[in-house]
Amino acid sequence: MSTREKLCLIGMLELLKAKRTLEFGYHRGGATNWLSKYSEEVITVDVNAYVHEAEKLYPNITSWNIPTQEAVARINRDKQTFDLAIIDADHSREAIANDLKGILDHAEIILMHDSSNPSCRKGMLDALKHQDSHAYNLDFVTSSIKHDGLWGGLGVAIRSDNPGRMKEFKANFLPTIIFTCTIRFHSQISALQVRKNLKHVS
Repeated sequence: MSTREKLCLIGMLELLKAKRTLEFGYHRGGATNWLSKYSEEVITVDVNAYVHEAEKLYPNITSWNIPTQEAVARINRDKQTFDLAIIDADHSREAIANDLKGILDHAEIILMHDSSNPSCRKGMLDALKHQDSHAYNLDFVTSSIKHDGLWGGLGVAIRSDNPGRMKEFKANFLPTIIFTCTIRFHSQISALQVRKNLKHVS
């Protein structure tokens, strides 16, 4: 993730104070470090054996060295839920669509990395444009052209009574993004926190 993507992730984690977080795509743990710091419990999933390092590095992390769709089946079977999920595993259109469809019912907020990549973006839209549970913005944090194409960017989907595409942000200057991200989602995240506390009390 780029610096501004990490800043956005850290800001959201600080607001959310997630009890349970799911990560599809450990790779070498660039985001996992922050997920561990700000979440009570994290499940990270990757077909790469490096994912086993996470449990040794972070006491609150469980590693699943399995394909994401096998993880989805396990999550469905055990009826698991998450405050936050991150999609950053297989970057093919079909895989991203399947990962998203698989966790929509289980996650309050979903962050999708590489939403600026054309193929990744199509997969995200395949999963999101006809669902009725989450509002989404695929330009939550924008990216730029890199030496090997258009990569990076963060999309977000948040459980909402008004599902569908959100209005795009009007600026992508870094301070504006961070400020807008914080303001735009503070009320939604606060509402989710209240809802979570009520469930805990009941």
